[in-house]
This record gives sequence, structure tokens and C-alpha cells, in this order.
Amino acid sequence: MSAIPRLDHPASSVPETDPLILPFERISAADLPRVGGKGANLGEMARAGLPVPPGFCVTTAAFDAFLAGHGDTGSLFAALEALDGRDVEAARQVAESTRAALGRAPLPPAVADAVLATWKEMGPEVSWAVRSSATAEDLPDASFAGQQDTYLNIRGADALLDAVRRCWVSLFTDRAVLYRANHGFGHRGVKLSVVVQRMVLPEVSGILFTADPITGRRGTVSIDAGFGLGEALVSGLINADLYKVDKETGALLDVQVGDKALAIRPRPEGGTWEEHLPESMRRARALDDAAVRELVSLGTRIEKHYGKPQDIEWCIEAGRLYVVQTRPITSLYPLPEPAPEDEGLHVYASFGHIQMMTDPMPPLSLQVWRLLIPFGRPPRGTGDLPVESRSATLAGSRMFLDVTPMLRHPVLGRVLRGVLGHVYEDMARGMDTLTHRPAFQRGARGGWATTVNASRFLIPVMARFLTRLFITEPSVLRPRVEAFSDSLLDRMRARIAAAPPGAARLREARGVCSDLFGHILVLPPNIIVGVIAHRLLGDFSRRGWLGGTQEDLSALERGLPGNVTTEMDLAVGDLADRVRPYPALAKLLRERPFTEALDAARDVEGGPAFIEAWRAFLERYGMRGPGEIDVSRPRYEDEPAPIIAAILGGVGPASAGRAAGEHRAHHGALAARAEAAGERLVAASRRGLTGAMRARVARRLVRLARMGSGLREHPKFLLVRILELVRGTALEAGELLVQRGALAAVDDVFLFRFEELIAALEATPTPDLRPLAATRRDMLRRDARRAPPFVMASDGEIPSLAVRADLPPGALSGTAASAGVVEGLARVVLDPAREVLHAGEILVAPHTDPGWTPLFVHASGLVTEVGGLMTHGSVVAREYGIPAVVSVAGATQRIRTGQRIRVDGTRGFVEFLDGEASP
Repeated sequence: MSAIPRLDHPASSVPETDPLILPFERISAADLPRVGGKGANLGEMARAGLPVPPGFCVTTAAFDAFLAGHGDTGSLFAALEALDGRDVEAARQVAESTRAALGRAPLPPAVADAVLATWKEMGPEVSWAVRSSATAEDLPDASFAGQQDTYLNIRGADALLDAVRRCWVSLFTDRAVLYRANHGFGHRGVKLSVVVQRMVLPEVSGILFTADPITGRRGTVSIDAGFGLGEALVSGLINADLYKVDKETGALLDVQVGDKALAIRPRPEGGTWEEHLPESMRRARALDDAAVRELVSLGTRIEKHYGKPQDIEWCIEAGRLYVVQTRPITSLYPLPEPAPEDEGLHVYASFGHIQMMTDPMPPLSLQVWRLLIPFGRPPRGTGDLPVESRSATLAGSRMFLDVTPMLRHPVLGRVLRGVLGHVYEDMARGMDTLTHRPAFQRGARGGWATTVNASRFLIPVMARFLTRLFITEPSVLRPRVEAFSDSLLDRMRARIAAAPPGAARLREARGVCSDLFGHILVLPPNIIVGVIAHRLLGDFSRRGWLGGTQEDLSALERGLPGNVTTEMDLAVGDLADRVRPYPALAKLLRERPFTEALDAARDVEGGPAFIEAWRAFLERYGMRGPGEIDVSRPRYEDEPAPIIAAILGGVGPASAGRAAGEHRAHHGALAARAEAAGERLVAASRRGLTGAMRARVARRLVRLARMGSGLREHPKFLLVRILELVRGTALEAGELLVQRGALAAVDDVFLFRFEELIAALEATPTPDLRPLAATRRDMLRRDARRAPPFVMASDGEIPSLAVRADLPPGALSGTAASAGVVEGLARVVLDPAREVLHAGEILVAPHTDPGWTPLFVHASGLVTEVGGLMTHGSVVAREYGIPAVVSVAGATQRIRTGQRIRVDGTRGFVEFLDGEASP
């Protein structure tokens, strides 16, 4: 082995106050900046008395001295920081040139001397493992596992120093550079320590997870095991044994003996070799029951020490168990909080999936919804603060509804399953999986308290529903709803405005959120009667009591009267009509910032008329926007980019032949076909002696189905308008706090709960909220990378759904949401403010709420990652008559923009006509 080059300058260049070497016994979690995540964990375990092989860390001070030996590192880091994480080839080239440059840097003599001195003191005659330990590694929210290099069975001084150098350089491997770029970690701020640890020469080694990394269950320990060194397992060279154990009882739940074809063994002179195992050994258990129990006990002890589930590397040498690493299991989705008060298994439904907006929300937005939701609230005494729903729990900056009391109730459980089976099939299937677990079955059945709580809401709703079903004239439903909504909005606006700005007005806004649901309870029966009327028509037709075909029943859902979201979308089409004849106006909107373009439009042909129409649009719909259930998200009046993108999608080359008003004509034609279908249903029911009576029933149900379904979006529209009052109050408070120096930006107000803001506004002097705001914003960014489950259990289990057997080869499975088949070019849209959907393209999106639906005017089909038959995108797709498939897992990653696909909205899958699904 060639000699290691050394830095030819005085050792005093290394700061004396920062140690170059730290033994494990002197390291704690607080030393992470000096020894990286791996080193800090090893030191923490050693200090806790856990069986860790002895060793030491070459600190980041030594790494800094190594970088200093290169000279100009500024240009290296500038090239690294310029990477965006999407261009893999660019990252590969920059990483390769960085490694080449650092490979020529000399090793500082002070570092080499310190490493060799400690090595000799601890035992140069044994083998050593040399492992990288980055400061951005084994963190609570990002493990960075496997991003840097490890070298095993190192013997001799030159080999040791060479391994240390190679670990330093491995901070810039292709995978490490890409990982940091993708996850937003700056390259310049990440440093590398090197762990030098006495090499264990094990008979058996593996990985232990103190929570099941596949199902998410916190009560299950999962162990992978193989013969020899653990490198064969982590490198994927063998199929390891799998052992699953109940953490509480110690019962062995599952044993899967893998085909362990080989074992990696250490060589006496250093390095490793692969031993091909005989048949009798490769299929033998690597662990007996006693070893499994010892591992579970150790894993539980380590988890208790760290307070969270751990991913632990272990090995057994001469019958003795060692731990060589532990890190948090960062892939687990957090458990909902607060935790259940009883010991039974609870089931949670994702509020975001129900609302078709799965992004994380800041604390104020989450509190607004916990105040709005009426279920699970403790009684409120006179003068008490508004209370939040205990059924609304939080995890990963999202809200999850504890539906356990309903699921355990003998009647309500069946009702909930039946409704979900129709509304959101995947959620229903997931709940069914969890409720069949023995742990759930052992829980107390929902009793009288659940019945009473549910009755408070269900009895008034049912009474109003029955009145609308049998008595109310359908034509009066819409004017009554609109008059009620406008009146309530005016009352809430006056209530908030009557309080002075600041703390008092925030209190009033909080009270509005708490009281709102009691006011709008009159609206859901209008929606329910529409859904039930449509279902009754279908059931009665199938039983022969009424006439009609399935095609006519489906047609009733199209061109609905009075749908406020559809009316907004048609208004966007009107705006596109005002732009299409004027290329100069379209060019302004396409190329210049909107505020600037709007000013310039005054002097462009067609501009004044467009400006007038735009102002009218904002007057009616300016409070809407993508993700509008989150009060922190900008509205169209704040950020018009989504609407401008929708307008531009309707004026491009694909729309060259489109006539003005074509979108309204299309909607009108759908409405006319629906009315004709309704008449055919009535006519087909008019037969026999009771035909006149059946025809009257059919006509009433048809009218209720159309009118009630058309009112589906009115409660949401009212809610969004009232939430805009709350949003305005919060922003007003944010401005006051910015003026006092308590916040850096007005929008930071959403990072705090009402009580925190009120206390800050009333305190003298006003406390500095900026550090806490930064911490919470960082948490939001981390949570944004999590994929929330649609349903989960209180022990962390996320149910997996069986794959359909009737799929065509290569197709993606989903839920059939709007009948029909369409072929076309896919357009993957992650942000409706940035991507333009052109007329005739198939919209592929993570989810869609009313703020997304202006895109539907141009879409020929719809594919979403979440959703069910009655969620927003599905209903609007049926109204527009475009085929839709929802709940297509990973659709935005597996389908590429420009790819030709077939959307089968009748059978519920997506086929690829051009290429294959991305992995």
C-alpha cells in the first residue's frame, strides 16, 4: 500500500481547543457537531452502558484541517450548492470532480499522529472498522443511511490512515451529493467525522427494528439476520432471515428463513472475502429463540433510552451480543397525538384525504379545524374558552380523525363502513383491515355515550333530511341555501369587525370557528337528499319499481344546476374567451408578472374588458384557491397564478379553433341531456295501474337528485368565505407583531395557535417569537416530505391493500370515479400555479380541491393519487362528463408529462400507450 501524503505545514494550524480525537466514553449526543450522527449515537450508547465495541472518533476538526490542505474549496462548494437534485448527470460530474480534487489533498500530520497514537493505545493488534459519520446523519428526521463509506477489517497504520482519508472523500459520493441536494441540506454545512471501532468478528449479524418498518406497528420488533458480517445483508447479497416478535408479550409472531447463499468473512491480513455456504447452512435459522429474546430485550432497552423507535445494527461474536449502531427509524409516520386515553387499539382517518388536500398545515390552520369539528368535544362551561375536538388528532402536521367510537358502535359502525364504501373505497378497505385485528376487537363496544353524542348531530340532520325528501319543494332549496349563507356570512363578518384589532379580534375569530358548525348544520341535509335521491332511483330501477337505464341515471350527475364550483370554472372559461382573440394580451399574461401585466393591459386591445371581468371574478371568488381548507394558504386575490395558468391553458395552440362560449355551451348540453334523461326515467316509470304514482315519485327523486347534488359545494363555499374572515384577522395580528419586532414576516403568524398570539399581543414587552417561528417552519418543511396514510392505527400500523387481479399488464390500479374511456397526453401538475394544462390533455395530480378545478375546463380526463367516488374531483369530473380514475398510488411519479395514456374511468385503471410506468 502506498504511503499516505502528509500536509507540510505546522501542526499549530489545527486549533488546539478543538480535539482531533474523542474516545466513545467522552462522547454524548451533544457532541454531534464534532463526531457526526453515528459517532454521537455510539458515544451515547457507550455512556449508557450498552454493549458497544470500544473505539474513538476522528472529529470534524480533523476534517476541516484536511479540507484546508486542498486550498481553495470555495469553487468546489459553489459547484455543489448550484445543484438542484433533479439533474442526476450534473450531480455525478460535480461529485466526481470534487472527489478527485480532495483525493490529491495531503493528510495533516497532526491528525495522522493523533489517530495513530490513539490506535496504538487501544490495540493495534486487532482489526478495526472505519466508518463515516456525517453531521447530517442518523438525525431524527433524516437518516442519511448508507450515503458515505465504511471499511471493515482494517489492519496496520497505513491501511487505517488510508481508510480515514477515503471516508472523508466519501462525503461527496454521487449518492450523498444527490441525497443532500434533494433534501435541502447545504453541502458546505455538512462535515464528516470518522468512527474507528474495534472490529467484531461475528458468527451472526443483522438489523433490528424496534417498530415494524413495513406495517408501522410500534408494538412489533422486526429482526433481519444472516451469517458472518452484516455487509452481506445491507448490500442485498443474501435473503436474510426475518423474525417478528410482539414487543409486549415476547411471542414470536413470524419466522421466515431466508436463502443465505453466502457470508462475508474477515481475512487475517485485512479486508473481507465471500464464503459460499453449504445447503444445510444457508437454509438454517441464524438465530434460535433465546437469541431472538435477547435481541428484543436489548432493542427495547435502546428504544427506551432514546425515546423513539430505533434501527439497530447488531452482531454476535462468541455468543456475546454487540451493538455497532443505532439510528431513528425515519421512515415511520408519526403517531397521532394526543394518544388514546384507553389501552385499546384506535383507528384514525386522514382528514386531508377526505378533503383532497394532503399537504401539511401550520399550527393555526390545524387549530381552526379542531375548533370547527364538533365531534369529541368536552362540555363547555359558561365563560370557558372555546374547546377543541379530542377526536381531531395531529400527526406529521396533518389532522387525523379518531373514528374508533363510531366503528365500535353496533349501528354507527355499519353506517360508517357503508358510507365510506361508497364515498372512499380505499379508506373503507383500510379501516376494515384494522378493525378485524384482535387488538381492536378486544376494545370496549361503543355504548350509550357514543349514541348520545352522535344523536346531538344526527337527529337534527335526519329531521331536516326527511323534510326535504318528502315535503320541501325542490325548486326552493337553492334560494334558501344562498339566502342563509349570505345572512350568516354577514353576521360573522359583523361579529369579528365589532372587536378592536389585535388580541380582542383574534378571540372573536376563535369563537367564530368554535360556533360555526352549529350554524351550518342546516346545510348538509340538502346534499344528503341529493345523494339519497340518486341512490333510491338506482335501487328502485333495479328492483323494477321504477323505470330507467344506468346510462340515464349516470347522466343525471352532469350539468348540475347551481354548483358554485362549476360556476367558478365557467367564469374562468369566460376570462379565457376575453383573452383568446387578443394575442398581445395573451403575451402580456404569459411573459410578465401579473400585477405588471394588469397595469399594461389598460393600453392593449381587449385589456380593459378583461380587467373589468377579472375584478368581477375576484369579487365573487377571490377568497378561493388551491388548498383552501388551510387558512395560511394564499387565495386567488393574493396569488392569481393558478387562474392565469388556467386561462393560458385555454388560449394556446390547442384551443385555436375553440369558439367563445364553447365551455358554457358544453355545460348547457350536458344539462339538457340530464334533463332529457330525467324525463325518460319518469316516462319509463309511468306504466301499469300505479304508473301515475310511480311517475310522481320518479319525478320528485329526479328533481331532488339534481337540485341536491347541485348544492354539494355550497357548504364548502360558505366555510371558505368565513375562513377568509379568520385569515384576515390573523394577518392583521401578524402585521401588528411584525411592527413590534416579534415576527420576521406577517405569514409567520400562522405558525402559532390563537392563545400564543393573544398572549404575545397582550404582553409587555412583546416577546420575540422569531426563533420559535423558525423552528416550526423547519418542522413544516420536514413534514412536507412525509407521505400521510389515508388511515392508520394508534400503534402506527398503516394497512396495505391487496393488488387487484383484473388489471391489464403494466396498468396502474385505482378507483373508477367517472365513467368513460379517454386516450391522450398526460400532464402531471403538482402546483396549479406553475404548470399550464392545455386543452385536451389528461390531468394527473396528487389531489384536487375546488382551487384546482379551473383546470377541469380544459381536461379530457383526470387521474389523482387520492380520492374516492364522492370526493371533490370525482364529483366534478362526473359533472363535466370526463373519465376519471382516483386513488392511483404514486400516479404523479409513475406517469410522465407528455406520455400517452388511456384512462378507463369505468373499470378504474390507467394504461400506458407510450412507454411504461416509471418505477
